[in-house]
Amino acid sequence: MNTIELTTSEFRQNQKKFLDLAARGVSIVICRGKELFLLNRIHAERTFDSETMAKIEEARAQFGRGETTKINNKEELQQFLNSI
Repeated sequence: MNTIELTTSEFRQNQKKFLDLAARGVSIVICRGKELFLLNRIHAERTFDSETMAKIEEARAQFGRGETTKINNKEELQQFLNSI
């Protein structure tokens, strides 16, 4: 998808135009000095229910405890898949 880069002044002057472009999938990068901001549309239907959020939080906790499997290549992936 396309990306447009602009200043904060340009964004303020044409907010509707750039929000409409973002709604159509164009990534908008807004530059403020040395800072960069990315404007993208977030689809409301991509939110997670409480059950899915609980699974995500448990996975994060497992990762924090080091309960992960690192796979570096196809052979290790095949061994892991065969083990489950």
